[in-house]
Amino acid sequence: MDIEEYLRQKRELEAKKEMLEAKEKVVDHDKERFKKEQRAKIYAEHGVNPKHIATPETHEHTPAHNYRAPSSGPGMWNTLLLFLILILLAVTYFIPRFGEEQIRNIVSDEGGSKTIDPKENEPTTPSSTTTSTTTNNTTTSSSSSQTSDGPLFSLFVRDDEEGQFDKLGKIDDEILVLNIESGPKYYEDFTLQFNNKELEPIMCKLDRDIEIDTDFDGTIDIRDSDVDRFKIEMDPKGTKSINSDVVPGTVETGTYEGTGDIRATYEARCYFCLDEDCNTIDEDAESIQEAFFRVWINKEDFFNSTNSTN
Repeated sequence: MDIEEYLRQKRELEAKKEMLEAKEKVVDHDKERFKKEQRAKIYAEHGVNPKHIATPETHEHTPAHNYRAPSSGPGMWNTLLLFLILILLAVTYFIPRFGEEQIRNIVSDEGGSKTIDPKENEPTTPSSTTTSTTTNNTTTSSSSSQTSDGPLFSLFVRDDEEGQFDKLGKIDDEILVLNIESGPKYYEDFTLQFNNKELEPIMCKLDRDIEIDTDFDGTIDIRDSDVDRFKIEMDPKGTKSINSDVVPGTVETGTYEGTGDIRATYEARCYFCLDEDCNTIDEDAESIQEAFFRVWINKEDFFNSTNSTN
């Protein structure tokens, strides 16, 4: 049963109840009036004055005859009661009732009846567990109940002469080619650039992954990973550069012989500092960015030596 059907039946029941009460009042009034008329008639037949019986002290002041006003009859009373009932019905059906719109909205929003527990609206106090660890003389603070976005920063790598590498590790859509005839056949003329975009100090940890295709056939032959290779701290809106790294450097697995397609990926993990000296960081607020570049070292020499051997 929807709310409008319920309200309609309620109004009908209230109207019927009011009509029955009005009829009962009319019947009671008619009965009382009939009793009074019968009592007065009996007193008149026996020559008894009701007021004389009730108050004998006032006999000499009581008139000999009682005057009784003429009765208007039951018709007028019925007409007045019917008129009042019609007014009540009009008020019930045509005057808006407070609360009906609210009930309709509740039914529409909740999709039916629902018992509301007042405890649902009471604020709850979250419980959190805070732990701290110390690694490399840096204390990290974390909260198990809350996480947030890390600091905003930028990271890119550029060749000291040719310019900045793009997301594909190229410069001007070309892979950087190096021909190194003597000395260590490594790539070291590049710089990693960090920019802190926050108004707070931050600290960044830098990982490095190296992949080497020694024979330029598209298959990676040597891999090397170095976690937390660098750790840097930056002031608010500060910058930091790293130009001391060498690629590929010393690899843990495989043998680098001075030629190959070298792919270097640097991943920076940055955090907000919780004190001025950045001895404590918020590890729950972490941001990660990567910088990637490729270089071909002595590619022509490799193919020339291969052709001459064949």
